[in-house]
Amino acid sequence: MTEAVDEALARAAEVVATAGHVLVTSHRRPDGDGCGAMVALTSLLRRAGRKATLFAPDMVPRRYKWLPLADTAIFRLPGGVRYDATVVVDCADVKLVEHSLPAADLRGTLVDLDHHASGYPFGDIPVCDPSAASAGVLVARIADHLGWAIDPDAATGLYVSLISDTGWFRHSNTNGEALQVASRLVDAGAQPAVIASKLEERSSAAKLRLIGAALSGLEVVARGKVAIVEVTQRMVDGSGASWDEIEGLVNWARGVEGVMIGVVVTTARGGGTRVSMRGRPDAIDLGQVALSLGGGGHPGAAGCWLPEELPAARARVIAALEAAIFR
Repeated sequence: MTEAVDEALARAAEVVATAGHVLVTSHRRPDGDGCGAMVALTSLLRRAGRKATLFAPDMVPRRYKWLPLADTAIFRLPGGVRYDATVVVDCADVKLVEHSLPAADLRGTLVDLDHHASGYPFGDIPVCDPSAASAGVLVARIADHLGWAIDPDAATGLYVSLISDTGWFRHSNTNGEALQVASRLVDAGAQPAVIASKLEERSSAAKLRLIGAALSGLEVVARGKVAIVEVTQRMVDGSGASWDEIEGLVNWARGVEGVMIGVVVTTARGGGTRVSMRGRPDAIDLGQVALSLGGGGHPGAAGCWLPEELPAARARVIAALEAAIFR
């Protein structure tokens, strides 16, 4: 952690410690890191006697509804409510949240807790540290800075945050801090076996039908270096699944023998195409590729939104990856 990050984290900690009412949120369609970090910070704030509102404008995905406090999340802000601070976790660009945030005169101090190497830090206090394995690690650092004990609910959220962004401690961002934090979380009440059962060991029939439909169209491109999968609204409707159940599908594409990079392209709500990319340790810097497409992320995991519909967006993504791989 650099001195600048340390100073920003201290300022962010002071804000959440002194705020009477804090709004906690993340990017649209939050993943495990976003959901886990949100519920953890909310739990810490409430146990410290602060009023904390958990705000998920797209609602908490079905996959994470079991998380502690997830059932207290709201998906629409009440009018006229004034917050002392708004904390956004796991968001690399204000464009991913700006339309759902309270008005500037209502949100108080805006804190951005993020760890994406390729992104655009924002807010009154941007805290961005790519060395943090997940946004949840930054929440744990804030708790440590304030001397707040991590309760079992927060520990569960932070553990989910960690395993989501490290791929159950398999990805290259798994560092010593991540493992040390994980050990502390288990001691604080996180139950790895229970969490694994909730997330990985039970899948709905609808989810499996959706995965099968998507993988049936898997294509290997870029001279065998990239595997790409499409998911359309028709597939989701036909399987009876929900959109949040495609999380993790990109790892199936990345797991194809000989492939360096897995890609999932999906039709986005409101038009355009969402892109998720995951690379092996020897792959190119996907964060930079996503940045060139208007998105961002980490060297091994990145994404973006493109205004084009699926066919054109798919071609654009493949061209960008080929340019990076074979330059």
